[in-house]
Amino acid sequence: MAAVARLETRSARQVRCPRCGVRRAWTGNPHRPFCSLTCRLIDLGDWLDERYRVAGPELSTESEPPESGAPRGG
Repeated sequence: MAAVARLETRSARQVRCPRCGVRRAWTGNPHRPFCSLTCRLIDLGDWLDERYRVAGPELSTESEPPESGAPRGG
């Protein structure tokens, strides 16, 4: 009987939504790790508005002219 209870506890694992903090079941949630489509779309909007950034080397904003020996596209 205890083994069945452990399996049910594992299948009903709860996780917190990274956007709003609401606890939802992991299994059967099509929006995981988010709790809902709303939180999922808000997070996507933040990425698209560049509110989140991935660390990396800074990119030059000026375009550099191609080297004289570099092949050109075409």
